[in-house]
Amino acid sequence: MHKLREPTEKQLKLAESLEIDTQGKSFRVLSAEIADALESKSFAFVEEHKIEPGIQVGYIGSRDDMPQYLVVSTVAKTSYLYFKGTSKYCRPWEVQILES
Repeated sequence: MHKLREPTEKQLKLAESLEIDTQGKSFRVLSAEIADALESKSFAFVEEHKIEPGIQVGYIGSRDDMPQYLVVSTVAKTSYLYFKGTSKYCRPWEVQILES
């Protein structure tokens, strides 16, 4: 009999930080629930901070390959922010709106 893949420790910690019940869930089910929670959190952040195309932002995340200053091009259906002049993207909480 085939057993479903168990969640990883990293996945369990992330799910817990997002207040997702992990009891009895497989790796794939938990992956989907984490993705949904992050997407919901992202869209709520975008709405709360009024992030929209054309807004200038500063990147404050942990990646070192991102430009420091960016202009939002798109808030994607996946809830990631895309920027003018680069193919880079990030979650909305990784930017700070700059005063104009």
